[in-house]
Parts: sequence; structure tokens; C-alpha cells
Amino acid sequence: MSPRRVSLACLLGAVLLLLVGLFLAFDNTSVDVSASDVNGGGPVGEVGCTIAPWDAALNDNDEGPGGEHSRAFVDEVGAECYSASTARFRAAVGSGVLALVLLAASGVVAGRSTRPARTGDDARADA
Repeated sequence: MSPRRVSLACLLGAVLLLLVGLFLAFDNTSVDVSASDVNGGGPVGEVGCTIAPWDAALNDNDEGPGGEHSRAFVDEVGAECYSASTARFRAAVGSGVLALVLLAASGVVAGRSTRPARTGDDARADA
């Protein structure tokens, strides 16, 4: 594979990882809860989080949903959303770090491919 193609592949990978990281950092997740929303009786299951992953991780936001809900429901949703959101934010940071590594690799490969190769006579003249 030519250095140009390797550099472009690394650059494309970096862009994709950056997009994945942004999605993970800003997209609210859903969690499964067992506490009921209707004073101890009623449906349970999947609940959408109201806090974004970046907000949970950077601001320690662990609040549950607003409105009139049972205390157990608010506490469980807040705890589950905080846990899920901080994990997503850590994955987003990891994705961003990998994107930077691929971007650096792309630059190194592109830089090496533009440098003229030294021939045997040039190498002996420098010695």
C-alpha cells in the first residue's frame, strides 16, 4: 500500500473516530429501571436519560427526571443514568484520543512520503 493511501486511511479513520466520539459525548442514552413511576405500582422498563454524557462526567450531574415521580424512581433513574452517561463519556474520550493518534500517524506517514529518499552516494558523502 502506498504511503499516500496509508495516510488517507489514517485520516479517514481519525475523522470517523472523532464523529463517533462526538456522538457518544452528546447523545443521551436510555437505561432499564426496576422502580415504578407510579408510587410502587405500574410499568417499569426503559427510560430515556435527561442528562447528557458530558454533563454527567464533567459536572457530576446525577439528577433524575423532572416532574412528579416517585422518589425511588427518581433516585434509581438518576443513579443509572449517571453510571451509563459517565461510561459513555469515557468511551467518547477514548475515541477522541484514538482519533488524535491516527491523525498524528497520518501526518507522520505523509511527511515521510514527501521527503526525498537518500541514495547510497548521498549517505556516504554525509559520513
